[in-house]
Amino acid sequence: MDDRKQKLNHMMDHLEDFTKEYCDFLPADIPELFSFPTTVEFLRNHVSPNVPFVLRNGVSHWPAIKKWKNNQYLRVQMQDKMCTVAVTPNGYADAIVDDKFVLPEERTMPFTEFLDEMESPRESRVFYLQKQNNCLADEFSSLLNDVDTHIPWATDAIGDLPEAANFWLGDKRAVTSLHKDNYENIYCVIRGCKEFLLYPPVAVLWMPYETFQKSEYYFEDDEFKIKDLNAKVKWIPFDPEFPDFRKYPMLLQIRSYKVILKQGDVLYLPSLWFHHVRQSHSCIAVNYWYEMKYDGKYPFFYLMDKLGQLSISSTIKDTPESEEESESRSENSISGCHE
Repeated sequence: MDDRKQKLNHMMDHLEDFTKEYCDFLPADIPELFSFPTTVEFLRNHVSPNVPFVLRNGVSHWPAIKKWKNNQYLRVQMQDKMCTVAVTPNGYADAIVDDKFVLPEERTMPFTEFLDEMESPRESRVFYLQKQNNCLADEFSSLLNDVDTHIPWATDAIGDLPEAANFWLGDKRAVTSLHKDNYENIYCVIRGCKEFLLYPPVAVLWMPYETFQKSEYYFEDDEFKIKDLNAKVKWIPFDPEFPDFRKYPMLLQIRSYKVILKQGDVLYLPSLWFHHVRQSHSCIAVNYWYEMKYDGKYPFFYLMDKLGQLSISSTIKDTPESEEESESRSENSISGCHE
């Protein structure tokens, strides 16, 4: 073994040890709160250590909890206002399909027409309101009086208003593929339930980012087709619902969490946490993105990201699946949530 290879192996050993030690400091389960955290509690126990929590019934006092149960109320409030809808044949938008990163077809349609699709879903078309970019204020301003414009305990702690507030409503088949955001995310479920699968930031050491052709769906001749765009995208081909631990064995060593949010629940999802999301049919949620603080945490994460590029190229395997891996595959799979 040459000296360079030996040094690389030593580095890999240290990264594996670091990963395990990092996970040892994480809680065994995502903490649950049953009352609003104080500013000090939120900063000390969660923002500073970068640890999520679920606040049960955290927004149960919002008028939206009662009013948005009924689609008729939404129809009256929104009337024929236009909204931007992501449409796919299978629910996988912004995801890897046939070795390409495929965007959804975006359609602008009256909100009432979108609700018609929710109430009578078609087998080959999956509709999802997922525009983001502060769409709650831009496209759903008629509903603003039913929710808070920000989360007071988060705003007080972070010291600023959220950069964006987003509205989510969609088909139970819609899936948000594994990714991370540079935001402090406060996610509130108004109707139905959401299932999150979470991986801590240290997972970036072993996340298999690859470069894919950027493409998008379009609907023509009564079927979906894919067209290539003039761009490439780095994305994660690892699917937590069908994890390939033979190919990515270190991901088996990373502590992951499954979180189920029901009506009125709130998830604090810290910046740089990887998350994969499913939902019940016609689930409604609102989330708030607060800017993360770009302190020493960010260059540390960036360094892990760069080291991760070395680790992935050194650890990809094609070996038979062990019994332990098979059991983990079953435990980590998301079964879908029910109202």
